[in-house]
Amino acid sequence: MNAEWTFDHMVPILVSFLKVILSTLAFTAFELPPNNAIGTRILEFLFHSRSDLVNIRSVDEAIVIGAALSLSSSAFVLQLLAEKGELPTRFGSATLGILLLQDIAVVPLLVILPVLESQNLVGESVLPMLVKESLKALGGLGLISFGGKFILRRVFEVVAEARSTEAFVALCLLTVAGTSLLTQKLGFSDTLGAFLAGALLAETNFRTQIEADIRPFRGLLLGLFFVTTGTSIDMQLLFREWPNVLSLLAGLIVIKTLIITAIGPRVGLTLQESVRIGLLLSQGGEFGFVVFSLANSLGVLPLELNKLLIIVVVLSMALTPALNEAGRRAAKIIDDKFSTEDDEAAEMVNFEASEPIVILGFGQMGQVLANLLSTPLAAGVDSDSLGCPYVAFDLDPSVVKTSRKLGFPTLYGDGSRPSVLQSAGISSPKAVMVMYTGKAKTIEAVQRLRVAFPAIPIYARAQDLGHLLDLKKSGATDAILENAETSLQLGSKLLKGLGVMSDDVSFLSQLVRDSMELQAQDSLSKSDERETEIMKPLQVRVADFTGSSGSNGSTSPEGNSSRENQTNETSEDDGVLYCNLDKGNGVPKKPIGDKGNKEKIMIEEP
Repeated sequence: MNAEWTFDHMVPILVSFLKVILSTLAFTAFELPPNNAIGTRILEFLFHSRSDLVNIRSVDEAIVIGAALSLSSSAFVLQLLAEKGELPTRFGSATLGILLLQDIAVVPLLVILPVLESQNLVGESVLPMLVKESLKALGGLGLISFGGKFILRRVFEVVAEARSTEAFVALCLLTVAGTSLLTQKLGFSDTLGAFLAGALLAETNFRTQIEADIRPFRGLLLGLFFVTTGTSIDMQLLFREWPNVLSLLAGLIVIKTLIITAIGPRVGLTLQESVRIGLLLSQGGEFGFVVFSLANSLGVLPLELNKLLIIVVVLSMALTPALNEAGRRAAKIIDDKFSTEDDEAAEMVNFEASEPIVILGFGQMGQVLANLLSTPLAAGVDSDSLGCPYVAFDLDPSVVKTSRKLGFPTLYGDGSRPSVLQSAGISSPKAVMVMYTGKAKTIEAVQRLRVAFPAIPIYARAQDLGHLLDLKKSGATDAILENAETSLQLGSKLLKGLGVMSDDVSFLSQLVRDSMELQAQDSLSKSDERETEIMKPLQVRVADFTGSSGSNGSTSPEGNSSRENQTNETSEDDGVLYCNLDKGNGVPKKPIGDKGNKEKIMIEEP
């Protein structure tokens, strides 16, 4: 997490904390006093509800129900925001923070419920044993957390060396199973163990790759979770008790909407944002299913009341798209009547946060590129930014670990996979630099990226002429020959040291690059593999350079006039690549004419 927290970072914490606390208190208030609750009397008066169905037997039961109903659905809301493209907005960021932080509130519930069952204190207050059980929970869970954190880090580093997706998935499943077993042995629920396992995995340097690898399983398991929940709905109870269901559903949505709408403007959100978030988070959540099911299995909640509450939560989650649309329209009405310039600025989207430059492979070349992007000039002369935002990916755990210590934004994972980029919060990179060393790996990365992102620039590192052409055919915007560029840089320094003008050196360097690309294209139709390994000679007259009249690179009018009569020439020497120059400006065209294979470059004086 970023050490430089601003007030905007604190908004989700405040809203999430107050939302859970106030919602729990509000729902609990309607469920008290035991055996004569306010909510029970209202339902009995309006709908003649059965007292055995809606009766609350104890304070503990009321607190469990209130806390479970205070939670909202992370799965439904985040998926909806992602589909609408609203996660990068201030509204989306605040909603995401509230959901992530509210899920932490599940931990105390998962700790308390087994205690209620084991101590047989249903009907009594849970407060007398909070100190004892809290110490037990802090000791046991703290040991698992800190011990598991260091153990997992070492184990994942070893597994990462194998670069096996299957090993990653297997280790993740083993972590979940092992942590769940440990929490069960400590007297807590296995659900708490699974929650803790997710937190431990998120603390490793490999979280991005882990999330990408388990993403297919997450969708499948989440689907099975909701299927199981759906099968637990008692349709006969729904049809028989529909007045109770509708009244509880309306109360759930109204109370949570009012609480969040009231909190938002007091902690820095606009009224429009508060209304939208209030309606969007007014439904029940998937953790409510977990709490209700666990409470029922432990005997804290009666069976029929548990079924009734699950029906209410399921229906509220099904209304999430409608609630989001209602919130959007309500916010628009408020915006039309009460909008200010500050509110409009707060709603703006910060796309740069989710569109950095992506560097694949963080070896020496990747590190040089990262340092280049970190300079203020990389962001543009008119920009106030300290550099161009980037994220680097590498599959070597030691490289990632060292780079992160040095301050580079480096993640473990295959950044050419869209799922990995999505896990890192990158919706669409501004550009991708493929710095891998293997030919096949580089081509595969370019192909995968081009399919996923048809419009973004992709630059790659080529090993030879044939590889360069394959990369461009695979969709690379451009590619460089690393060995050739080294030779060109050394040659440029040599020529400048001998007195050749910088413009002439740049001209010749670009001419050689164009010549090499043309040779790569010509060699595709030939069977000799050495055609792409040996560069054919290049013939350029010194007088053809801008302002050149001799080998020393000095300027003269004669040098400029010599280009006026420049035409396509042929040489008696076989194997020479010729160059056309545009009349008047000396800009090189593509080299033409390929007549053999001589292993030297000839520069011919007039």
